[in-house]
Amino acid sequence: MATTGQAMQGQPPLEPPAPRIKRRWNKSELELLRKLYKTHSNAEIASVLGRKVASVVSKGHTLGLYKGVRRLQRMGRENISLRWRPTSHSRRSSASH
Repeated sequence: MATTGQAMQGQPPLEPPAPRIKRRWNKSELELLRKLYKTHSNAEIASVLGRKVASVVSKGHTLGLYKGVRRLQRMGRENISLRWRPTSHSRRSSASH
């Protein structure tokens, strides 16, 4: 039986996964991030920049950016509408009781 670090007979040794290369932010991306961060969703910004949402969130936090009050209110309404959708079963008629 192969021990840790040794390949099994007839099979090549396992190699660790290659590290992901993170693309550096350039000046124009940072300017656009600063311009859009307060008024647009992180998903929208990520789409425009061709980056992951987590990358936008992380860089925004690193730069000390924050969402504007109106954007936060709109985000709250969007989240509520996505998570709470009344169904026909949510309200029982008084006749069934």
